[in-house]
Order: sequence, then C-alpha cells, then structure tokens
Amino acid sequence: MVEELGVFEGNRVPLELKILGLAFYIQLSSLRRVARALSEIHRVSKTAVWKWVRKFSEKLMLSHLGSLGDL
Repeated sequence: MVEELGVFEGNRVPLELKILGLAFYIQLSSLRRVARALSEIHRVSKTAVWKWVRKFSEKLMLSHLGSLGDL
C-alpha cells in the first residue's frame, strides 16, 4: 500500500526502514521511541519519522477522499 501511494520517493533512507518506522509508530505512538529503535539500524531523527508519518497520513487521506468521489 505504501508503494502504491508513492509516499517515499527519492530519499536516502531505505523504503523498508520507513515502512518499519510507520509500523513502530502505530504500535508505540512515540516519535522519539521509533527514532531510537530505528537508529540501531540506520541513523534516523525524530523529525524524519514525523515527516514520514505526516506524508503517509496526507497521502492516505487524499486517496480515501478520491475513492469517495467515485460513489
């Protein structure tokens, strides 16, 4: 679903890590904890995680609004 939305194109952090970050955020609800956990694998800031969550949320909302227009 994340790949279909085209949320994370053209960044230095691998797509898999961003998806893992989103999953962690859904479970932990803490940007700081997610960034700390992901930093074990790749250097990640709390701000970067926030940007991923925000971009994903925006794209998800837009895709749902677009599908509602088809009704």
